[in-house]
Amino acid sequence: MGGPSANNTQSNGGTASSNHNPPATNGGDASPNQPPPLATNQAITESDPSKKRKMGMLPLEVGTRVLCRWRDGKLHPVKVIERRRIHNGGQNDYEYYVHYTEFNRRLDEWTHLDQLDLDSVECAVDEKVEDKVTSLKMTRHQKRKIDETHVEGHEELDAASLREHEEFTKVKNIATIELGKYEIETWYFSPFPPEYNDCVKLFFCEFCLNFMKRKEQLQRHMRKCDLKHPPGDEIYRSGTLSMFEVDGKKNKVYAQNLCYLAKLFLDHKTLYYDVDLFLFYVLCECDDRGCHMVGYFSKEKHSEEAYNLACILTLPPYQRKGYGKFLIAFSYELSKKEGKVGTPERPLSDLGLLSYRGYWTRVLLDILKKHKGNISIKELSDMTAIKAEDILSTLQSLELIQYRKGQHVICADPKVLDRHLKAAGRGGLDVDVSKLIWTPYKDQS
Repeated sequence: MGGPSANNTQSNGGTASSNHNPPATNGGDASPNQPPPLATNQAITESDPSKKRKMGMLPLEVGTRVLCRWRDGKLHPVKVIERRRIHNGGQNDYEYYVHYTEFNRRLDEWTHLDQLDLDSVECAVDEKVEDKVTSLKMTRHQKRKIDETHVEGHEELDAASLREHEEFTKVKNIATIELGKYEIETWYFSPFPPEYNDCVKLFFCEFCLNFMKRKEQLQRHMRKCDLKHPPGDEIYRSGTLSMFEVDGKKNKVYAQNLCYLAKLFLDHKTLYYDVDLFLFYVLCECDDRGCHMVGYFSKEKHSEEAYNLACILTLPPYQRKGYGKFLIAFSYELSKKEGKVGTPERPLSDLGLLSYRGYWTRVLLDILKKHKGNISIKELSDMTAIKAEDILSTLQSLELIQYRKGQHVICADPKVLDRHLKAAGRGGLDVDVSKLIWTPYKDQS
């Protein structure tokens, strides 16, 4: 699963090369001014002490910091998270599970020794300055490339809880999954039942989301499975896009399987097992074979905090196509139908805040451009279903609001609005509200 092998120093010993032969003697007798010939093993020790030193390092300890050759062919700093002995290998033959300190945990992976630059082991980075150093090294393009989908943060955790979470989830248990026509590399640990502990790859039915250990099991299942779309009600159909509302209480197994699947790509501290309390909105691309899941978001049936979204995920094969923005927009269209204002569940990660801030910016500035005369925060909230606090924080971040004579005043210069709209980027796929057929959830007595 690791990247391309590095042509770095090998850890094996071996014999001394011809360049390390002992000094020549005259006629077989040592000159009185010359030292006696060196034994072979002594020659290795004295002429190439680095090789012996590297051999002494192995196996590397958990916590070791070293440079590792990544899939881009370059060396990057890593921390060894775990190690395991290679089957039928020698005493020091291990694979190492490493975390690339420049990148998100989703890129953690098992690596082989030949990818590690053992010369760099002694150059451990001080943990207190590591974050500053790595953030300076990363370019904006690298950050965008690595962090291009919404991931929940852990801002609510204290240091001890965060360490406990990372310890429990530190090693990905499933490396890849097969879902429909795609084989997808996973990003994070997911707490599948114990009987799947020995699996590296899982095979999912793309319609009912049941998962199996072997391809043959999936093929047998597909011959029997009569689903061609997620269970539940289709509430939206526009062209080839469909949205299905799945009640976690009515379709408990599907909802739990969806959570197991999503956890492979979301770094939450917990996984909701009590799916009864949630509705799941599953977005699909449809063709003559059925409706294929693209992504989803979930929301609580009853949220005291006015949350209109709990989790959101676009599956990796469908990312960077505007589906994530579509899901955010869809959650607000549901809020409008409910006659409520909504906001995503907190805390948001930095990336999550960026995604929402982009949506809020595009929606609000589009209204301000078209609106003639004064408009209040309350009126904007009523029009958009965006919570007043989110509107206020967005406009403040854009420096479009001032506090005058005891009230907030929006400053909407057309040129400034255009500049901010351009910076916010494209809005993704549009939700055609005329195609949304939905009534808000009510408990059935």
